Amino acid sequence: MIGSDLDRVLVVDDEPAIVDLMELYLRSDYEIIRAYNGKEALEKARSDKPSVIILDVMMPDMNGYEVCKVLKTSVETQFIPIIMVTALSGKDEKIKGLESGADEFLSKPVNRLELVTRVKSLTRIKHLQDRILAERNYAYQCIDVAGVIMVVVDREQKINLVNRTGNELLGYDDFELIGQNMFDMLFLPEEREIEKEKFNHIINNNIATTSVHERKILKKNGEILIVSLSEAPIYDSNGDIEAVIYSGKDITELKIKDELLLSLSEIRDIVTGVINQDFLSQMSAIQDNVQKLLEEETKIQNTEYIEKIIQNLSNMIETLKNTSAYLVDKQPKEKIQ
Repeated sequence: MIGSDLDRVLVVDDEPAIVDLMELYLRSDYEIIRAYNGKEALEKARSDKPSVIILDVMMPDMNGYEVCKVLKTSVETQFIPIIMVTALSGKDEKIKGLESGADEFLSKPVNRLELVTRVKSLTRIKHLQDRILAERNYAYQCIDVAGVIMVVVDREQKINLVNRTGNELLGYDDFELIGQNMFDMLFLPEEREIEKEKFNHIINNNIATTSVHERKILKKNGEILIVSLSEAPIYDSNGDIEAVIYSGKDITELKIKDELLLSLSEIRDIVTGVINQDFLSQMSAIQDNVQKLLEEETKIQNTEYIEKIIQNLSNMIETLKNTSAYLVDKQPKEKIQ
């Protein structure tokens, strides 16, 4: 029934008759995949992606405990529910099976109703788990493509998650920051202890802060990013803060631009002040004095010369006034929001 819409159940036993019996019990509701040893079970678990695995303990190449341990420690197969089946009935064997990662444990001979019930229950759990994983993966994808730095820090100040934008802006490879102390890695040495105290205050007092602050963050190469950074708590099922998510936008270029605009504004203020207080006042005084000379002069030749001086002074004064007005009108207005 390959390609059907039925859930797949991988049955693993070195005795074909046992596999036949399991298939007889389950084939009306499930697509059965067969495996007769541990190696084949591992291969088919990875390739066929069953919803549930029924795994015999006593097999010649790899026993069921070994197979279960490999499956439960592999990223590809760790969430597949496993039912261990054995003819051994001792408590130690059952504990050993559960310790290897098994989700259920049945004894031979297997009761049909019990087997069907367990498989149905685990299939339902697997569907729920798949949906949760899909939603989690979608959330991670959204975080990854977000145009801001996002870092999740646990109660021990260790980084649990960094999104793709964060790694790229900070210059780190994937997972390179995971497990590292957030403040020792990303904050300036002189600010680390203060930031740690703030973090511990949030955690210990269960403070629901969403404050935004401008912070300097260290890149891997030692360069500094200026980031508009905010923190928000992540709560556990008891309502306690189990982690804090830091998110921030790189405003380094905007900040530099804003500081440059501010410097230009200060320069314009100085130039405007010099024009108004020094040049214009002195030029006006000179113009007044020359005007007095003109009034006292009697020679026509000197009068014409003084009139030209007055006209030039008037032109210069007008130019300085226009320059001052232009500088005032062109004051920069762009600021970081």
